[in-house]
Amino acid sequence: MRRTIPALAALTVALAAAPASADVVDIAPSSPWNVDFAENKCRLARVFGEEENRHLVFFEQYWPSGTVGLSVAGPSYKRFRSRQRTELRFFESQAPLRTQPFTGTVADYGPGVIHSSINLASGGEESGSDDAPAEGLTLLDTEYAGQVAFVGLKQRGDEIRLLTGPLDEAFGVLNQCTLNLVADWGLDPEQQRTATRTPEWTNEAVMARRIQATYPTGALNRGEQGIMRLRVIVNPQGRVEDCAIIKATETEKLESPACKVMEDATFEPALDAAGQPMRSFYATTITYVIGR
Repeated sequence: MRRTIPALAALTVALAAAPASADVVDIAPSSPWNVDFAENKCRLARVFGEEENRHLVFFEQYWPSGTVGLSVAGPSYKRFRSRQRTELRFFESQAPLRTQPFTGTVADYGPGVIHSSINLASGGEESGSDDAPAEGLTLLDTEYAGQVAFVGLKQRGDEIRLLTGPLDEAFGVLNQCTLNLVADWGLDPEQQRTATRTPEWTNEAVMARRIQATYPTGALNRGEQGIMRLRVIVNPQGRVEDCAIIKATETEKLESPACKVMEDATFEPALDAAGQPMRSFYATTITYVIGR
């Protein structure tokens, strides 16, 4: 379901672009923020620029986390190259975060730059930092997000900045959306929030090797790469009772065998506030990269 959040509509007040220097291109917003409360994910999106200069930014989450997927698209990114060193910033005084994003194509907007998982303060892209925390649920830091002025990317040449303005209200909506997802999985968000331990994957090394050993042949032949989100529900006995793979990037032949592998996964179960085993979830990102 896609809808515009009334509380975010106030953020659409025109942001005056600062005089651009030779190496900065500022692009002002041309739409309100829209939040998609989808079945398996939450997406926050906004359009910048007009007509042939239209650009898009969207933030995505698939479970509660302190990190978020970030994608941008538009003609300004046509010279960006996949897995190349890229500088990412969210406000003037922030030291550039070093990332190596993917590139692709976004329908109606053209060239795209895709960060699987980033932390606004420290980067963390592709580091596995979006895995479930040791205690309770971690949410996006709305206080830090209030400092944001833009989403700025620089790979070569100009820094392209989409003038988002502060993201505290917008990220607050994303936090609520991901808590709604937890409830949709049949879990109690408050019980998950106050957990003293989240599930600990005890045979992760063996299972991860099995997943990594099978790169789908059809996708390999086509050179397809992609980002998948893996989520499992872990019962109080530490066994997987449900598994879901959600594609974060569109692919034709790339289908992950991870859920089949996870049938043999074992966990130390989550513990509730009283230290008793409880039903919970474990989530992580699987990145398929050729020749990495």
